[in-house]
Amino acid sequence: MNSFYITILITTYNCASYLKQAINSILYQSYENFELLIIDDGSDDNTSEIINIYKDYRIRYKKINHCGRSQALNYGLSIAKYDWISLMDADDIAHPLRLEKQISLLSGNENEICFTDAAFFKKDKLRFIIENEFGSKAIHEVLTLHGHFTNSTFLFNKNYIKKFGGYNESLKVYEDYDLWLRIKDKSEFIFVHEILQFQRIREGSLTNLNRNHLNEKFYEIQEPYYQDLKSSFSILEVDEQNQVIGWREFFYGNKNLCRYYWKKIKITKWDYKMLLAYLISFFPAAFVIQFNKLRVRLRLEYLFDKRKKFKGLDKEFRKLLKDVSR
Repeated sequence: MNSFYITILITTYNCASYLKQAINSILYQSYENFELLIIDDGSDDNTSEIINIYKDYRIRYKKINHCGRSQALNYGLSIAKYDWISLMDADDIAHPLRLEKQISLLSGNENEICFTDAAFFKKDKLRFIIENEFGSKAIHEVLTLHGHFTNSTFLFNKNYIKKFGGYNESLKVYEDYDLWLRIKDKSEFIFVHEILQFQRIREGSLTNLNRNHLNEKFYEIQEPYYQDLKSSFSILEVDEQNQVIGWREFFYGNKNLCRYYWKKIKITKWDYKMLLAYLISFFPAAFVIQFNKLRVRLRLEYLFDKRKKFKGLDKEFRKLLKDVSR
């Protein structure tokens, strides 16, 4: 097995309620060659008290003035002890084999970027799963509309990321997606096709607040790349371009424009997802936003398909949750 020393980087802001579970899940990793670097972005809760309970020499804690996640991440990269960085959200739970599985696939090339599949949970129940199953689609195509990858499974070389300017500190949201778009052309993406991260669904989390504003920011980040889909994402066919532009408008922009672009495509080239989205686009904007936010398709997939495919995962998760809560 490859041997790398890595820095596991957690940035946290007023997340004390969940931090213990996140830290324990890292300390329970089968792979032990790491430091756990926790950047406290100016929390005013009892974050420091929780961290100071731990006496593990691998934990390094730095508290800074509140500046936002992008700056906190860049600061973490600047003081990380090791070149290889594994991100971890302060309210998530890592599977005990996550680091071991990811590191086993690295060859050590600086441009390697590794992700795993993830399950999303609320309280003690799994709600849906995101798998990195792209089939014949290229990574460039996948990144046209969403981040798709679970950022808290991101494993990368800090020197490579720094070459692209690190995280955009002018962004308060979606700094991860912005980074992936900037690095996509020169990166080698590696995926571990296993559920190795459990991501918490929280009503008060940043990505569940002010959905209109979040959609506008996502749309803005994408704008330079949508000027030329051919060069940005290697989408050559006009119908494919109209399809992608339509989906972008459906998720983040103008529903009238969504229908405008899709009407340019022969109906024989539509799939059921486009047809359903086209019908939903006539509903009030608030309904469409709520529909997208609830991840209805992913929840139904899990209930009727993936729950069977990942038989035993619920039980495994509940046991892990119990272990990391001690």
